[in-house]
Amino acid sequence: MKVDSTTSSNLPTLKDAVSRSQQGDTAPATGATQGASTGAPSSNSGAGDANVSLSGLSQHLRSLAASGSADIDMAHVESIKQAIKDGTLQIDSGKIADGVLQTARDLLQNKTSSTGN
Repeated sequence: MKVDSTTSSNLPTLKDAVSRSQQGDTAPATGATQGASTGAPSSNSGAGDANVSLSGLSQHLRSLAASGSADIDMAHVESIKQAIKDGTLQIDSGKIADGVLQTARDLLQNKTSSTGN
């Protein structure tokens, strides 16, 4: 997996907003959370009710999570956890080193091709 550092994401902000809305937190929203809302008015009553409106990206992420379409193979993660617990996990340091070197080569090649050298 490669990470593009040129894009910014509001995912932590959205995650915080979702967890607050699920917990029924009535604390005032921060500036970052307000930027993630669609601008619908919210009301804070004494009964602890709060209206939260999330962005389209948040709704899309929720639908992906509900559909079971995930980037992580949870069965593989569980098998690794079990191998660690059993003490049977075999780590191939050569394979890890090859992967690190290949990533470095890819980064260097992308940098060279983007600068025109």
